[in-house]
Amino acid sequence: MTPEELSSAIAGKEAETLLPSLGFSLDFVAKNVFSTPGPVTVAQIAMLWMGMPNKHDRKRTRQLLDALVAAGLLESTGEETYTRQ
Repeated sequence: MTPEELSSAIAGKEAETLLPSLGFSLDFVAKNVFSTPGPVTVAQIAMLWMGMPNKHDRKRTRQLLDALVAAGLLESTGEETYTRQ
């Protein structure tokens, strides 16, 4: 998924305003959440985003992934695991 496709997919949804307020760019999300094979985890995305994430970084990462679930782009398959729709 490209950043443009992601922008179009989240247009008008909570994720559209939440991404920048949490500190995530469309480029980062498109590349690291939607362009990697298999499921993604909160820890994996937080590590790619912050290097050594603290509990606040992991919380913001979880908020991001949950917003993408609400937008219909991801499915939660466990407490901290998400798969693409």
